[in-house]
Amino acid sequence: MLLLFLLFEGLCCPGENTAAPQALQSYHPAAEEPLSFRMLQTSSFANHSWAHSEGSGWLGDLQTHGWDTVMGTIRFLKPWSHGNFSKQELKNLQSLFQLYFHGFIQIVQASAGQFQLELKPEAWLSRGPSPGPGRLQLVCHVSGFYPKPMWVMWMRGEQEQRGTQRGDVLPNADETWYLRATLDVAAGEAAGLSCRVKHSSLEGHDLIIHWGGYSVFLILICLTVIVNLVILIVVDLWLKKQSPVFSMGDNTRDTNNSRHHFCLAQVSWIKNRFLKWKTRLNQLS
Repeated sequence: MLLLFLLFEGLCCPGENTAAPQALQSYHPAAEEPLSFRMLQTSSFANHSWAHSEGSGWLGDLQTHGWDTVMGTIRFLKPWSHGNFSKQELKNLQSLFQLYFHGFIQIVQASAGQFQLELKPEAWLSRGPSPGPGRLQLVCHVSGFYPKPMWVMWMRGEQEQRGTQRGDVLPNADETWYLRATLDVAAGEAAGLSCRVKHSSLEGHDLIIHWGGYSVFLILICLTVIVNLVILIVVDLWLKKQSPVFSMGDNTRDTNNSRHHFCLAQVSWIKNRFLKWKTRLNQLS
């Protein structure tokens, strides 16, 4: 604030021997509020190592100063925009601006992770509507990326699949972007395919997601078997707990027979469930 006040004082209150009062009066309409002096800064950060800053000074709607980013010096855009500062005072002021811009860039780059300035995209795969008998539509979704330019391609190893169809780049609610790429293939040719994503935020580290085929169904089958085995063990323990220790003869045999029949029924149910999933898997492939 002190820096702004000094600069404002030098601009708007020049000495009597300068032509600044007359120049300022020409930009100061009568019966209006005094003009304000504003300093604007714009800084761009492309990555961890590149940044660019611009600065400007404005007296009302008139730009009076600029900042030379190459030389690191103040640009005086009007003959009277030096105010009544001495050369040494302007040199000190310029040094302060150099120190500020340098420090500001370093602080922002060091804190980029906390500001969440890097929008690395996320990608996932799904299956779209079947394009025909015995064919699959593979869909690669990419979302949450910024800036807009994005490269997505279905691959087999290092070979690009020319049948890849890119959709429109659509905006998300958080002002990032979404894109999908599809590929129609025969059902038996999906294995070995992958989706590759390239974006500036990845800094050369491409995202590669391999098509997993029917791994989801295999996981469901395994989970079904495990769950039912657990149920079988729990029920068996419960039946043992319910059977009296002192039971003899027919009662013991009846209890054992009931437990045996129940176990057989559970095993049969698990087997039928497994066959059902297997049949469905064969139909899909």
